[in-house]
Amino acid sequence: MAAFDATDRDVVVEVDGEVVPVEQGQERSIPLNSLFLSERNVRKVRNTETIPALAATIEAQGLLYRLCVVPEKRKGTKGETFGVVAGGRRLAALHWLVKQGRMAKDAPVQCLVFDVSRGVAVSLTENFAQEVMHPADQMVAFKKLVDEGKTAGQVAAAFGVSVLTVERRLALANLAPMFIDLYREGKIEQGQLQALALTSDHERQQAVWESLPQYSRSAYSIRAALTKEEIKASEPLAVFVGLDKYREAGGTLREDLFSESDAVFLQDGALLNRLAAERLEAEATALEEAGWKWAEVRMHFTSADRSHFARLHCESAKPSKQEAAAMDDLQASINRLNERLDELEALTAYDSETDEEGVWTDEQQAEHDSLEEQAEQLVDQLSAMQDVLRVWKPEQKATAGVVLSIDSDGTLCVTEGLVRPEDRKAIVAAAKNGDEGAAAAAEALSASSPAPKERAEYSAALCQNMTAHRTAAVAASLSQNPVSALAALLHTLILRERQPWQSSPLDVRFADNTHHVERNAADFDGTKAAGVLKEADALLASLPGESSDLFAHLLAMAVPDLLSLLARSVARAYSVQSPDPVRKHPRGGFDLAQGIESALGVDMADWWYPSIENYLGHVPKSKMVEAVTECVGAQAAQPIEKMKKADAIAATASLLDGRRWLPSTLQPYPMPVLREEFEEDGQEEDEDEQG
Repeated sequence: MAAFDATDRDVVVEVDGEVVPVEQGQERSIPLNSLFLSERNVRKVRNTETIPALAATIEAQGLLYRLCVVPEKRKGTKGETFGVVAGGRRLAALHWLVKQGRMAKDAPVQCLVFDVSRGVAVSLTENFAQEVMHPADQMVAFKKLVDEGKTAGQVAAAFGVSVLTVERRLALANLAPMFIDLYREGKIEQGQLQALALTSDHERQQAVWESLPQYSRSAYSIRAALTKEEIKASEPLAVFVGLDKYREAGGTLREDLFSESDAVFLQDGALLNRLAAERLEAEATALEEAGWKWAEVRMHFTSADRSHFARLHCESAKPSKQEAAAMDDLQASINRLNERLDELEALTAYDSETDEEGVWTDEQQAEHDSLEEQAEQLVDQLSAMQDVLRVWKPEQKATAGVVLSIDSDGTLCVTEGLVRPEDRKAIVAAAKNGDEGAAAAAEALSASSPAPKERAEYSAALCQNMTAHRTAAVAASLSQNPVSALAALLHTLILRERQPWQSSPLDVRFADNTHHVERNAADFDGTKAAGVLKEADALLASLPGESSDLFAHLLAMAVPDLLSLLARSVARAYSVQSPDPVRKHPRGGFDLAQGIESALGVDMADWWYPSIENYLGHVPKSKMVEAVTECVGAQAAQPIEKMKKADAIAATASLLDGRRWLPSTLQPYPMPVLREEFEEDGQEEDEDEQG
């Protein structure tokens, strides 16, 4: 129990580290009309519905527990009065009996009188021992005790809680009063309060609360808004620099009092960036001294950034038997993990017999996440072993460079053998002029090993889902653009006559693909495309049912009306649904699907957004991190990596809200690119110069 066994016994408190007794309350009979509810009573939230029942018990059995009071003057009254610091519900029940005419307003009431300076402590202690107090009342009561001169350690010892618990409650009690009131009314959750307590500035607390939409006032969103200019100690930039180096340079830190993982935030982002840049620059200087033509420093170096460079192939030394065996074992383990991952992903595939997609159990989801993490770790180990065997030749270093960046885990990432576009052209030109060194470099460029076959970016079920949404969006657009629909139809019909081997996204038999779209597009009924297509279907309502009457009716219709009907039919026949993440470009060069979408000006961000049902619930956390990084930045995405799956989905949905982000499968179709050999590039340049 806490410091009190009962309020009519001796009270104990901590004084200078020692527990000592305090004089017990004085028993006294006081007229009811001399009692009132004291402001020192820490309980503010009471269930008024139980008062009549409590009053009936008191009327039948008497007051079993005395009221705890302190001498206190009530404004507007004469004579001696007392404030009730413990027993507010009993006082309310006595007043209810007076109102019902069952008790005299000056009836004597048995009380325990305490010194006024101990009112809050007595109230808090009895309430701890009786019915559980509302947390808001506990917070405010602890603050009152500290304001009266108690230390956090004294409060913790007196009430049997840890010092950290007291400090946390004090932090919440120091929030703007409006949030304490909202908490008492059940209009804000404790997690939201804890997030707001990241700052002690009441104005900033209120500004952040009011700046967030009502649907997005989660603890995560509040914390993100308050710490957007701070950097978490677990983020790559902070890990790369190190807390010790940051402190030595004069950087300040702030701890999240409510974090179970002892979260620490670095408050000087400019200093942190400077320290990171200095370390990267030092590494770059060392690499240039080692013979590389150039070394460039970047905080981030994405796959898109890498695509601007050609990359030399690095020869590898022959591994020893022991090294080769170890790498073979690692590769075999990776293959086994990937096979099991494929088996698990197959469980989510569409089943034509049940017309449903498979769903993982909690155990299967946990296994998938664990295997994915294991596979990533093994791939990193294998890459590290292969890197040790890589040997760069002096002539390669003389024509290529290195980019230094910070990896997602805060380690130094060194990307070697990069050739800038201008250097690549110079190498090819020099090779054509007989420069042996340039010829060797050009040969090294041409001999760059092809990229290994990668796993599909998304599962077949998710691709089917997303391309079904794409089909619906284009179909809806076609239904509103009769001329484009007619042009697409004529293109398909003529192409069928001249080149029957060519494919088209239009089914010329005008088969209705609506069922397939509704089956594969998750949460289709509530989409914009579904509404537009429903309006298009309304055109059929005025048409007669008999075949001959229908034909006569169509003959009498105006051309624009006929075109609208044709657009509807063409729209229903359109489909680009596929289990593949990337649309395969048709033979012959021109892709009608690309042409139609360009003519319609279709932007999938107008028709689709990454909800839990149609995307976030079907991809691993790595894809969520990738999406948030693209839209908001790496710092915002980093916390998602360590969240549980449900929290990661919620955080990603919040960060992507309104950003119009699209996965690669829903982005505009890329134009076909014809790759040419270096020799051909050089020949074209020579011809241009001669011409």
